Amino acid sequence: MLLLLWVSMACNAAQAPRGVPTTGLVLWLDGADELTMTLDAQNHVQHWNDKSGKSNHATVDDAASQPQRMANALNGHSVVRFSGVSAFLGKAIRSAKGPVTVLIVSRRLPEQAEVDPWQRLFSSRPQSAHNDNVLPNFAISLQQTTAYAPTVSVLELYDVPIGPYAVGRNAIGHSENFRGDIAEVLVYDRAFASLAERQHAFQYLADKWSVAIPKSADTWTRVGPLGKVPTRTNANLPLSDQANAGNWILNSTLSDDFNGTTLDRQRWHVNSAIGNESLGRKPALFTPYNATVQNGNLNIVFRKETLPQKYVELGFKDYTSAMVRTIERGFYGYYEARAKPMNSAGSSAFWLAWTGMEDNATEIDIFEIGGKTNNAALDRSYSMNAHLWATPQSTEHVANGSTWISPWRLADAFHVYGFDWQPDTLRWYVDGVLVRESKNMHFFFPMEVIFDSEAMWKWFGVVDDADLPSTFEVDYFYMWQRSR
Repeated sequence: MLLLLWVSMACNAAQAPRGVPTTGLVLWLDGADELTMTLDAQNHVQHWNDKSGKSNHATVDDAASQPQRMANALNGHSVVRFSGVSAFLGKAIRSAKGPVTVLIVSRRLPEQAEVDPWQRLFSSRPQSAHNDNVLPNFAISLQQTTAYAPTVSVLELYDVPIGPYAVGRNAIGHSENFRGDIAEVLVYDRAFASLAERQHAFQYLADKWSVAIPKSADTWTRVGPLGKVPTRTNANLPLSDQANAGNWILNSTLSDDFNGTTLDRQRWHVNSAIGNESLGRKPALFTPYNATVQNGNLNIVFRKETLPQKYVELGFKDYTSAMVRTIERGFYGYYEARAKPMNSAGSSAFWLAWTGMEDNATEIDIFEIGGKTNNAALDRSYSMNAHLWATPQSTEHVANGSTWISPWRLADAFHVYGFDWQPDTLRWYVDGVLVRESKNMHFFFPMEVIFDSEAMWKWFGVVDDADLPSTFEVDYFYMWQRSR
């Protein structure tokens, strides 16, 4: 009997929900905890106390139609029900700018539907002159007029103050009032530091409220600067793993330091505007003379020039660039390049792709950068993505991407860009620091390594001819594989 009791207790312990992550938690409103609420005889909530220990308590803004505690309403826990009339207000949480992460569990029942098109779950408004959709004010908004199942909403920002805040309406001006149930509010004055930490927070809410974990929980992107970067002490190892925890072996077939005077055509293929290979993104044509090796770098040039009529008839006009790709394909391993994007709106890209089979087309973008656009934030945007174009089962396009905002213009200097491709995980690095991590759900097939520049007018804008010719420079490309 004692053994059975011990086994039962052990199983229950193993299945117990993980606790809420508390580091950096500055506001925690828990609908399941009646002791945090000041209630009247009808269970209307006048005060909703903060459980974070920071005393950022919330007070009802209107005595009319106050939110109400609904016992045993969601997975055996109580929630706070909002009528669309009143909500909660709280004081400013942080005046200095910095990162913020907000997670909220909410739902709307069928009888709570027929609401205004825009509603607020959370609003922070340190600048009262502007609405909460103008930074540094921010909000989690719903454009959902019908009922919806319990959902985790998340917002991650950098370089903003926090508050004064509101739960269930706009922080200033009695507008966009929410009608529905809010189960829990978590606000952190920091960004999550890893995919595992992010998943911990989502799993806590999922276990507690029996709510589906959003697909976004499978990926994490750094918010804010890199912090301390590693020092390279061994040039034969990835910058992010100078201790060699991965037991790396250099793949000499793929790797190249570009120290010669010509591109190694036993290692690289240059698209030459003939045959059935990619001709480029219109209007810029891929031409082989735009890819050269000089001064220890692979140089990919985007230039303005007159094109032969046969290409003009195909839609290419006035611009040329280049694509360089490995002849051999790489698989799981660490891909690293020291590179400097071109200082124009011509793209600079480092990516992996295999599109040689109709039913198996994959692509992983280690980076796509517009070095000089009409948008200063875009000039600092380090864009990463993973695309599934086709499988034997489907031709549905699946994309999993995000952007890290660098504190510096990416085209100003050389930096080290790394990508760790493993059977279970995809990881992106800048200067040896992890900037993105995602579960590997689709990428289990060898791919070519590609450096190129394209005319991405819809994304980076039309290139300014005064910036041309512009050059994307790659100092080296190394690929390592784990020895075990």
